[in-house]
Amino acid sequence: MVSQKLEFCIVLVKMAVVFVATVAESLEEAFCKPPQPAVPVVHDGRRNSYANVPIPLVGFMG
Repeated sequence: MVSQKLEFCIVLVKMAVVFVATVAESLEEAFCKPPQPAVPVVHDGRRNSYANVPIPLVGFMG
């Protein structure tokens, strides 16, 4: 019984380490790239205001 709990704890720690490494890698990629100029998108003669909002963590959940 104790060995099962210890094994479960080890698995949780491994998952936590992988999660932290993935988040750190994603943040590094997002903030180390130079910002790209925002290009306004025009639909039916109107500008899309959402095109000007920077999204630094694209692909974060992928």
